Amino acid sequence: MWVEINFMKILITGQFLKGSLEASYCDAFNANGCEVYRFNVSDYVNPLLLNRLANKFLNSYVQNILNKYFKKRIYEIRPELVFVIKGEFISPETLKELKKTKHLKIFNFNPDNPFNENKAASSDLIRNSIQYYDAYFIWGKFLIPALIKAGAKHVEYLPFAYDPELHYPLQVSEHEIKKYGNDIAFIGSWDKEREEFLESLTNFDLAIWGNGWQKLKWNSKLKSKWKKKDVIGEEFSKVCNSSKIVLNHIRAQNGNAHNMKTFEIPACNGFMLTKRTEEQGEFFEEGKEIACFSTPVELDAMIRKYVNNDSIRNQIKINARKKIQPHTYFERAKKILDLYENLKKSL
Repeated sequence: MWVEINFMKILITGQFLKGSLEASYCDAFNANGCEVYRFNVSDYVNPLLLNRLANKFLNSYVQNILNKYFKKRIYEIRPELVFVIKGEFISPETLKELKKTKHLKIFNFNPDNPFNENKAASSDLIRNSIQYYDAYFIWGKFLIPALIKAGAKHVEYLPFAYDPELHYPLQVSEHEIKKYGNDIAFIGSWDKEREEFLESLTNFDLAIWGNGWQKLKWNSKLKSKWKKKDVIGEEFSKVCNSSKIVLNHIRAQNGNAHNMKTFEIPACNGFMLTKRTEEQGEFFEEGKEIACFSTPVELDAMIRKYVNNDSIRNQIKINARKKIQPHTYFERAKKILDLYENLKKSL
């Protein structure tokens, strides 16, 4: 006798780029037994065009196109849960219309700071939509009061995590150590804040991996440090395993919280030297599982302390790897599904 099994349908929306948060959550919900569908913004608008339009014209022509196809996809699939990652194109009007759909919950996870005035990070559209989500997940505790003030119905703290399919330790050959290894590695795209952070380290054996660093000042000494490519997945791990120290710069928009690399670097067996924050102190024990700094002077001192001390670095890496084991996107997805079930029961 055949038994029909009804898997929970979830639609995830965002830009499904290589190594993206969207792709990791797709895999995580699949692993939790869900039937996962995608609404890939890049299928409708070129991602480069989307980024350029994001805060000038997106609320008119492009926004209307994306909202139209987004609603069409939902009506076709009829999911029980829509999981929006950031939602830079989704209008309040669309959310209000969709909320009339029976048995549908719409959750948001914003990997940026929704209240950041930098137009590349957020927008009025994102902020005006906060109140219409059934639940709003955020990675920083310090943002919870502002989300409640903005009208969020249900706010949940949801830290970043790591994806075991992307972030894992590996053995590197001598050839790979020469290609990917330096005393210090920084992995991430260019912005002015990061440029200023790294400027004091030009006298060290530093490598910069990531996109956009051609925007460096014309006379910047960092130009010779840039490897002119990004590293994702296996290459990310090769950099972490070939370098003595991997820097983690916590942007101002992340406040006293953490970022994605907080978990990704230790998961890849990298020795993480990170800006000291309160939330990272809740995940790791400083000096035992990670190394931290607060000022440029302390950063310089920490580099000099650890760069030639292989045995201490190796022990710290082992400790950090053990500590981050529960912090996977599978576990984060499980928490999201638990909230969905609780909200469904409360109807």
